Amino acid sequence: MPLNVPVTITLPPIDRSYTVHTDRQRWSAEQLAAEPDGRAAQETAVREGVRKAASTCAYAQLTEPDIDTAAHPDGSVTMTGRVLCDEDDCHAAAQRHHFDAAESIEAKAAADWAAEKDMGVPAGELRVVQERVRTAPRRQRRRASLAFMAVGLLCVAIGVVMSRYDYTKPAGTSPGIDIDVWIWTNVDSLCNHLASPLTIAGALIAFYGVVRDVTTK
Repeated sequence: MPLNVPVTITLPPIDRSYTVHTDRQRWSAEQLAAEPDGRAAQETAVREGVRKAASTCAYAQLTEPDIDTAAHPDGSVTMTGRVLCDEDDCHAAAQRHHFDAAESIEAKAAADWAAEKDMGVPAGELRVVQERVRTAPRRQRRRASLAFMAVGLLCVAIGVVMSRYDYTKPAGTSPGIDIDVWIWTNVDSLCNHLASPLTIAGALIAFYGVVRDVTTK
């Protein structure tokens, strides 16, 4: 079944279009036995099928196809030959072709193979990698929202602690300047001035984090 399969792979920031010139043939045990070297004959037929599919593509005519072989319990063997092509003309021509159900299955296999071949995506993991890339911005925004909430709650907690701090000058302190008393008196004054603004600011920051998380898509 010679095919020219158009493949478009989107993995931000990468968006690439390919044509996978392909041929898949399954030979029965009887067909294989009828040849002096059945598998070699089948491989030759698959290579010829790929070149037939890509008859107008000079690149595919000069490139050796990748051959994937799968043996079945009934003794039959399926071989799939593929050539990866990034020519725009081939892709445009392949897109004009109407796919039936069987070809749609081949299209998925071709996309997985192209991603592995040219983009280093592990075999069969294209959908997983695409989903991971697609949801990465959402996870990053959610982490940022949680950070806002955490910072806001921390500010509220510090503000509450500061509002409850009340320094009382020890009894019997001499009327002169006592450095410790001076320091803690000023700390008490600073806490009194900052407690409310810090609590309000913290509440606003936490609220912003909640709104950001709820509205993030």
